[in-house]
Amino acid sequence: MISLLYVSNISRGLSAMLLKIKTDISEIDAICTKLEKFCKDNNISDDKSYDIVIITDEMATNVINYAYPDGKEHWFVIEITKDNNIVHICLEDDGIPFDPLQKVDPNLNESLEERPIGGLGIYLVRQLSNTVTYRRENGKNRLDIFIKIDGVENGD
Repeated sequence: MISLLYVSNISRGLSAMLLKIKTDISEIDAICTKLEKFCKDNNISDDKSYDIVIITDEMATNVINYAYPDGKEHWFVIEITKDNNIVHICLEDDGIPFDPLQKVDPNLNESLEERPIGGLGIYLVRQLSNTVTYRRENGKNRLDIFIKIDGVENGD
């Protein structure tokens, strides 16, 4: 279950959406649908919209699969903000401490059989975004991802 806590168009060029999401992998499609609508409503190009959805899908999947090893139902938050030509995605959870930025980039020259499992998602996030930061604060993991959008469709 996803709770859409708010969508606001604060002013021209500034818009935000906050989602509260149950840690269930079946929620990924709904997250992606809401992100696609947010991007369309904000005239974000198809290419950047795709990047935003892929990045959020990867990181939300990690939270759902790994942040809560107790197997119980938990909730986490995704906030996306567009401020002129910057999109900011923030994922926050109270799961086990994990800094994905400490993960070493995979060796892409190794064959799939030789390469250890894991690490491709955060590598992809780093490649598709401009800045990624992590901090553990007040018992929560917070991942902030910033994506520069060179322009928007429909002349915004």
